[in-house]
Amino acid sequence: MVVEDQGATLGLSVAYAERCLENLRIFGQLNAFLCLNPLVLDEAKSVDRRHEEGEYLPLRGMIVAVKDNIETAGLNTTGGAVALKDYVPRRDAFALRRLKQHGAVVIGKTNLDELAGAGSTLSSLGGQSLNPYDPSRTPAGSSGGSAIAVAIGACTVALGTETVNSIRNPAHVCGVFGLRPSRGLIARSGTIPVSPTMDVLGPLAGTVEDLALAFRMMIGFDPDDAVSLAARDFDRNGLNVSRWPKVEGMRIGVLSGLFGTGREHVGINQCLDAAFERLRSSDVVVVDIAEPQFNSLSLYNDLALHAHEFESAFDGWLSGLDTCAPLRSFKTYVEDGRWPHSTMHMLLKTALEADRGEAKLDYARKIAVTQTMRTLTEQIMREHRLDALAYPVQHRTALLIGEPSRPERNGVLASALGWPAINVPVGQYEGLPVGVDLMAFPFQEPLLFSLAKAVQGPPARPKTL
Repeated sequence: MVVEDQGATLGLSVAYAERCLENLRIFGQLNAFLCLNPLVLDEAKSVDRRHEEGEYLPLRGMIVAVKDNIETAGLNTTGGAVALKDYVPRRDAFALRRLKQHGAVVIGKTNLDELAGAGSTLSSLGGQSLNPYDPSRTPAGSSGGSAIAVAIGACTVALGTETVNSIRNPAHVCGVFGLRPSRGLIARSGTIPVSPTMDVLGPLAGTVEDLALAFRMMIGFDPDDAVSLAARDFDRNGLNVSRWPKVEGMRIGVLSGLFGTGREHVGINQCLDAAFERLRSSDVVVVDIAEPQFNSLSLYNDLALHAHEFESAFDGWLSGLDTCAPLRSFKTYVEDGRWPHSTMHMLLKTALEADRGEAKLDYARKIAVTQTMRTLTEQIMREHRLDALAYPVQHRTALLIGEPSRPERNGVLASALGWPAINVPVGQYEGLPVGVDLMAFPFQEPLLFSLAKAVQGPPARPKTL
């Protein structure tokens, strides 16, 4: 937990960093990190010294793990790719720089699905990361290393990126909070991109309070990401816990079409039903929304357009580096061939075919469907006077390692609309975490934090392996 009393005992940043390193030692076999920051204790001492000299540091005591597609000055930033293993940026990504300015300390870089291109946290550089609740299962992805780091107490907050559901899905299967912020509130400059349309950068944390605090400090406009202009008009003070709206009288719509209906889905559905009862006990009105177009089987195929933008986005990142580019182009990366073929083959194939006529037509179709779904969602929210929507991030718990990906993930809805969504841990089924996704209108994060506080389940932590 972040230190809020700035007059508290000195040396706490160092103490927290040491505790995180010890937790990482205990759970090291989960393979959450690609590299550690060798200066983490020195930097923690520097934060404590700045505090002692009277500097106000609202993030003193916050130890941060950083997904390895987010540029971190002086530490390799590889996207998990052997082909990028020698790239060391000269400066931090904008959002990370804001955290460090306010007293956060980086513990290291976390493993991910290579270039954030899949959903199991497997990379050519880092190998397979393991689920902290069952090492025979994946931590999902692509921000799986970051979710593991939070779950095992190796950091206070972790940074992730999300294109489709790469923050919320790992948060779901690792039992932590994960936020996909409204598009434009957190600048994406300094991250290895996948899709300019769908990419966001966001935090994961063990408590909703820590999540909100990190999010508040990450918000800001950076001229290198024009979309972040939205941050200039956002009231960051509304993210203070004391300013969160009361949940009494709120109305939340449950999208029944996004729930699994088979016997294998019963356990998760029961966890979610219990979570909705907690909301009702807090005087939240829970409304069932049965809309056929909210269908798990079609959402991803209709809305996920990231593959069409991958090549141009990656080449744009390479051309803008302030150091010698580690690769000539996206095609060079693909031809290098040292990427995980089991998880990335179809994505890379689709990306390389984006200029074909049929692919361009599919891209245009997805843009049109996205607008239709946005209009439909807005209409439902207003017709039923809803403050938020709720649904399972995915229908089941963590995949076994090597198990084929399931078409049962719902996170693409918020990603395509550009709306904020938060995964909230609500319970466990057969010892594995279960989360619920809450989604609201753009820039309504304070409302989501209030609902998350009301719906969350009892705290849980992985057992020592």
